[in-house]
Amino acid sequence: MSERFSNLTPEERALLEKRYGKKRKQTWIIPAAITLIIFIPWLMWSAWHHSNPEIRYTLVSFQNEKSESIDITYLIERRDPSIPLTCTLVARDIDKNVVGEIEDPIPALSNRQFTKTTRIPTRITPVNAAVMDCRAAQE
Repeated sequence: MSERFSNLTPEERALLEKRYGKKRKQTWIIPAAITLIIFIPWLMWSAWHHSNPEIRYTLVSFQNEKSESIDITYLIERRDPSIPLTCTLVARDIDKNVVGEIEDPIPALSNRQFTKTTRIPTRITPVNAAVMDCRAAQE
């Protein structure tokens, strides 16, 4: 207790402690500091790792001028351009059913970013197209 309360009797001190509780030690500081020391670097690594994937793909456009196929243009970005890729492309109809799907091989190139246009054959008239996945090619 502070010096203002130093002249209290033991009974008065006991009454004040019973009413307001004892002054607690701050035992949470050390576990919190250890947690922050571990958590902050992990959070920074996790943010960097998940915002910079090995392979990134973006749909640029699609053109459905024919009833038996659709043309899709997409952008591929990869950290290591020497790795060949395989991209799964799909075409959908008006009810969002998959009406065409192909595996599009992408060879190893020297540039990290490039745009590719591919035709997806379909069984009925397509309405839109999408890139489902791009991954390293199986050899």
